Amino acid sequence: MIKLRPFNTTDSDLLVSYLNDKTVTQYITAAIAQPYSSDDAQWWITVGSQSEYIKAIELDGTLIGCISADFGDFEYSRSAELGYWLGSDYWNRGIATQAVKIFTQSLFNSTDVARLFVSVVSDNISSIRVLEKNGFSHDGLLKKVSFKNGHFFDECLLSKLNSSVQ
Repeated sequence: MIKLRPFNTTDSDLLVSYLNDKTVTQYITAAIAQPYSSDDAQWWITVGSQSEYIKAIELDGTLIGCISADFGDFEYSRSAELGYWLGSDYWNRGIATQAVKIFTQSLFNSTDVARLFVSVVSDNISSIRVLEKNGFSHDGLLKKVSFKNGHFFDECLLSKLNSSVQ
C-alpha cells in the first residue's frame, strides 16, 4: 500500500540513487542537479521539500518517489502544476496512478484550487496514461516548449478541474 508523507533524513540515499538514474530523470525538470549528490538530497529534505504540497511516495515503508503541486501566483493562484516521479523499479505497477489519485483527491478536498495541470514530454506515454486514468483532459500540444540535454521536446498539456469549485 502506498502512503504520501513528508520527506525525512532516512530518504537521502534512495533520493541519490533514484535521481542519478537517467531513465528516471530523462523527462523531469532539469532543475534537478546532475549528478545528484548527498548534499543535494539533504538540501531537498531540509529545505526544498518543506511545503505541505510536496510529498514523498512510500511503498511498504520505503521511499519510491515524489509528488507535488506548485500553486500559481496572483490571477493564477487557483491553479496548481502537478509533478511526480517514481524510481524505475516501481514503474508499470499502477503505483503512479494510485499516487496521483490520492494526491489529487486530497488537494481538491483541502484547498480551493480549481485546476490542476501538468505538462508532460509527449514521448512519455506512460505518464500521459497515468494522467488519463485519473481523469485529466488534453488541453493541447506545446511544440518545442522545453530544451534539455541538447534536444527540444514537445509537451502535452493536461488538466483536471475540481468539480466542487464554482
